[in-house]
Amino acid sequence: MRGNGRRLAVVAVALALLVGCGGGGGPPVDEAEDVARLKPGDRPVRFRLDTVVSEKTQQFLVETLQWAHADLGDSGPLTVHVYSDEDHFVTAYTNDFGISVSEARRQLADGQTAFATTGGHMWIYLTNFERGPEAARRLTIFHEYVHTLQTWQAEIRFQSTEPQERSFIPRWMVEGCAEYLAVRAGAARGWVDQAKQRDRVVARAKDVAEPLEAFETAGQARFKGGAGEAYTVGWLACERLATASGHDAVTNGFWRSVAKLRDWRPAFAEAFGQTPESFYPAFEAYRATQ
Repeated sequence: MRGNGRRLAVVAVALALLVGCGGGGGPPVDEAEDVARLKPGDRPVRFRLDTVVSEKTQQFLVETLQWAHADLGDSGPLTVHVYSDEDHFVTAYTNDFGISVSEARRQLADGQTAFATTGGHMWIYLTNFERGPEAARRLTIFHEYVHTLQTWQAEIRFQSTEPQERSFIPRWMVEGCAEYLAVRAGAARGWVDQAKQRDRVVARAKDVAEPLEAFETAGQARFKGGAGEAYTVGWLACERLATASGHDAVTNGFWRSVAKLRDWRPAFAEAFGQTPESFYPAFEAYRATQ
């Protein structure tokens, strides 16, 4: 399965280097432009790079995205913003998201490596990203790719922190399912030990007194020094849902139901055959046995 690398290296050489450009909005992909493409589906991946992103790094990213696309499914056209220069990153980030320069620099200083935004955009800050071992970097890409898959299928922005809003989806589902599916896919590729990862998740979850429901809006991870309860307890919850209803329900079914029903609670019931109100206490009983 790793034999794709040589072919992808050739593809990566053809990437357009869009030097010094900004962030997530960007023009649509021109079909005549040189872009990497993910098979099946011939989905374009457009890279927006600063001046010192090496060919080796491009190849690594294209290869990992190719695996994510093959293993997790089609998330639509992607734009990958890759920065090794802090000033370039901060300029693009603040232009697109309206945050202050000081806040953007604080996030980088705190260890920000990669994140995904609506519309198939993935952002990577190489200075932090490349400090991690290869497996951790690939897992990060898989995790963020799952977020692009979620938004592509749900067809709505779900960044709201207000549960009464129809665009709201619990943080534990967004982050816990992304982490669970990324680890599972990485284990199938042979560069993550799923059993060891699960042991770590269980150990961290045992230190969490709050119930899963508390992490509908809480439990975010810091950029370094903590996984975040929405990631760990949510990981176990998504595993439980996948065991009961199948992995396709967690990967695709729920998010497609969101696109149809426009509300996470009826979408949850349709995808998993139970309401959130019935799942929460059943999960807590299960969690107590771990």
